[in-house]
Amino acid sequence: MGYRAEQLLAILRSLTPTMLGVLGVLILALPLRFFEGAIPTPIIPLVVVFFWSIYSPDYLPAPSVFAIGLLQDLLMGGPLGLWAVVYLVTQFIVSWQRGYFLGREQKVVWIGFALASTVASLMLWLVMSLMSGALLPVGALIAQMIATILIYPIFGAAFRELHRRVLVEA
Repeated sequence: MGYRAEQLLAILRSLTPTMLGVLGVLILALPLRFFEGAIPTPIIPLVVVFFWSIYSPDYLPAPSVFAIGLLQDLLMGGPLGLWAVVYLVTQFIVSWQRGYFLGREQKVVWIGFALASTVASLMLWLVMSLMSGALLPVGALIAQMIATILIYPIFGAAFRELHRRVLVEA
């Protein structure tokens, strides 16, 4: 393989987590309703930010996380910058605790993700409640976070395999 092709592959590899985050936002923005809306669409970009902040933080820098959040705000019609801040805070907390998560069983990482999702939910609820001037109902947000927490093991396994095959073994 030529030098240019190797460079292109290296660039594509380095963009993999960011592109997964963008893909997650696009999926979230699609009018998909699982089981006729009974199950909310999981927040896949949160899974992306959490996973890659632990296992390959160099491949998902803060500007990429900010861009993913900003794209989600633009596509979902939320307050501009809200998801960007939520994802950046999540990335900061996870990066701060990265040493703890590395080498742990996946159920421990899953519990960490559940805690990170809870913090993200509380931040969203608090900001939106402050902006509306009233305490907003939390039922739909809790349902979406539960759906997000439940899909983490599936996406975590897929991302681990992708990480091993594309980034580590490359």
